[in-house]
Amino acid sequence: MDEALLGLLSANARVTLTALAQKLNLSRTAVQARMARLERDGVILGYHAAIAPPKPVGEGEVLEAILSLTFSRRPCAPVVAMFRHWPEIERYYSVTGPLDGYVIVRVAGPQALSALVDRFSAVEGVDAVRCAVVLKSV
Repeated sequence: MDEALLGLLSANARVTLTALAQKLNLSRTAVQARMARLERDGVILGYHAAIAPPKPVGEGEVLEAILSLTFSRRPCAPVVAMFRHWPEIERYYSVTGPLDGYVIVRVAGPQALSALVDRFSAVEGVDAVRCAVVLKSV
């Protein structure tokens, strides 16, 4: 029964308790109790909205890219602070290994991506920027 409940919630996290109860042939109170237990046990971690990617803008489709960064100075935090607020940045990851960080960005097309890579390259403390355009996201 829990798997059926989780399946319904995965398909639509905004479904009402009444609708869940009807689909599961349970009382509203029983569904509410199951959900409370699943939340308490850490099975349900939260309820999220699925957001569509931005619509195409200007010169073509919105591009998503992953930039890999290598820094020329330590500590890294002051270098990251110089670009972390840029609006194109979706996420920044500090990592171990030969690279210092990955940046997930969304831009309005190839020209905007090229300009953004140039901006990163001009940041004091950024030694190298490599770019990979996301072809497909699942």
